[in-house]
Amino acid sequence: MVRRYLTVLAVFCQLALSTTAGSASKPSEKGARPTYGGTLIIGIASDIDSFNPLFNESALAQEITHLLLLGLADLNEKSEFSPELASSWESSDDYLTLTYHLRKDALWSDGVPITADDVKFTFDVLMDTTAGSPRYGATEFLKAVRVEDSHTVTFEFTEAYPAQLFDTAGEILPRHLLENADRASLRSHKFGRNPLSSGPFVLKKWVSQQYIELAANEKYYGGRPYLDRVIFKIVPDNTNLLLQIQTGEVDMMIGVPPSEVERLQKSNKHISIHPVSGRVYHYISYNQKNPLFSDVRVRQALTMAIDRQGIIKAVLYGFGKPCQGPLSSLTASLDSGNGDIFAHDPERATKLLHEAGWLDTDHDGWLDKDGRTFKFTIKTNAGNQLRSDVAVIVQSQMKKIGIEVRLQTIEWSTLVGQLRTKDFEAHMGGWSTPLYVDLTPIFHSSAQNLFNVMSYANTEVDRLIESGREEMDRQKSMKIWNEAQRLIYQDQPYTFLFWVDRIIAVSDKFNNVTPIPLSALYGLEKWYQASN
Repeated sequence: MVRRYLTVLAVFCQLALSTTAGSASKPSEKGARPTYGGTLIIGIASDIDSFNPLFNESALAQEITHLLLLGLADLNEKSEFSPELASSWESSDDYLTLTYHLRKDALWSDGVPITADDVKFTFDVLMDTTAGSPRYGATEFLKAVRVEDSHTVTFEFTEAYPAQLFDTAGEILPRHLLENADRASLRSHKFGRNPLSSGPFVLKKWVSQQYIELAANEKYYGGRPYLDRVIFKIVPDNTNLLLQIQTGEVDMMIGVPPSEVERLQKSNKHISIHPVSGRVYHYISYNQKNPLFSDVRVRQALTMAIDRQGIIKAVLYGFGKPCQGPLSSLTASLDSGNGDIFAHDPERATKLLHEAGWLDTDHDGWLDKDGRTFKFTIKTNAGNQLRSDVAVIVQSQMKKIGIEVRLQTIEWSTLVGQLRTKDFEAHMGGWSTPLYVDLTPIFHSSAQNLFNVMSYANTEVDRLIESGREEMDRQKSMKIWNEAQRLIYQDQPYTFLFWVDRIIAVSDKFNNVTPIPLSALYGLEKWYQASN
C-alpha cells in the first residue's frame, strides 16, 4: 500500500485555509429564467501550473481543469459518484474488474468522438513510470485496462479494494492528440497550455500571470453553458483583490478572509456570501512519548480547557464549527449520543487533572506533580496568523486551569524536521482531508514514521482502520470509520479544534451559484447572469 499512502499524504499535506467545502447556494431568483450570455470574472491570487490533469498539482489548477476535461465520473454535492463521460459502471462479484459504459454523444472540442481508446490511453500513460505523473499511486493495484468496444472499457485489478472508483474515474486525455508524444517530456507538452476540451468550457486564451479566459463549449454533450465566458483574473495582492470585488471589477473571490466578510457586505450590497465548509480542520497534537501527555485524562482535560466555540467566534468570526474527530461530515459523522463529550468545561478539566495527580501543592498558581510544574511548548509554523492568534487564546485559557503554555513559531521546513524526529511537546497544525477515507497515515500505530508524529497507538483503532480500508460496502465501511473516529476522539491524541469554512463571494447578478465541497466552481455550466 506504500504508493497509495503517498497519494493520500499528498492530499493531506494541503494545509492552506483556502479549502474546498460545501453549503449555501444562491438559486434562481423567483420568476427569473436562465438566459444565455454574460461574462463571469473570478479573481484568483496566483496562476496555475498546467491544464494536463496527469501533472497539475495545485487545487486551483485541478478545479479549473475540470471545467475543460471531464472524467468517467465525479463526486457530486452528496459526495457520491455521478456519471460524466461514463453513463454507468459495474463491478464483478469479486471486485477484481470494474467496467465503465461511456456516453455515445460525448465529443472532444475538435469534433472527434470520445471513446474507450482514450480511457485506455490515459491509464497506459499514467501507469508508465517514464511519464512520471504525480497520480501514479492510483495505479498501484491496476493490472490492465481492456477495451471491450468503442464505448466500453474494463479495469482489471490485482486485488479488491474500496477506492477503485476514486482511482479510475479521473479526467481523460485525447489519444488522437497525444499518442505520438514523447512520454518522458509529456509534462511540458503544449497540451498543458492549450488543451482540447471534453467539458462545458474551452480555453480561449491564457496570458501567464494575467488571466485565463474560458469560452462556452458548443460541442459539450450536456448543452452549451449559459455563460459566454469565464475569466480567471490573477490578482496576487489579497488587499487589491478584496478592493476589486468591492468595486465590481471582479465578480467572484474564492477564500475571503473571515475578518473581511462584514466589511465586504457593507461596502457592496450586491455581493452574496457563500460559506462552504467541511474538509479542513485544525488541531493541537500531543507527543505521547512525553510523560506529560501519556495519561488520557490529561489529554481530555487539555481539550476541555479550550473554548473552541469561543475561538471560532473570535478568530473565525463564526465561519467554522468545533471539530470532533478527523472525518469530515461530508463522508461521516461522529455521534457521541450527548453532543460533544469534551466540550469546554474548565471545572471538569481541573477535576480530571487532579485525578491524574496534578495539583497546585505549593500554591503558586501552577499545577505540579512529583516536583514538576505542568508546562509545555506549542510549536506551529511561522507566517500563519490564524494559528498564531489561536495559540495565544489557548495559552490564556490553559493558564486559567494552572498550566503554563509557551508558544514557538518555526519556519515550515525546520518544523517538519522537528516533528519527524519527535522533537516537540505539542504542535498546532491543520489537515485538508481527502474525500477517500483512510486514517492510516495519521492514526495507525504503524504510521509513526509518516504523520503519526504524536506516537498514538490503539490496537482496536488499528484493527478498525485495517478493516475499514478493505471493506467494499460503503455503508459498512462508514460504520467502521465512525467507530474508529469515536475511539480516537475518546483517546484525544489531538485536541481537535475546529473545521474552517471556505468563504466565497459572488456578485448577486449571477444566479444558480452552487459551490460544494469538491469545488467552488461546481455546476458552473448552469450559472447564469440575470437579465437587466
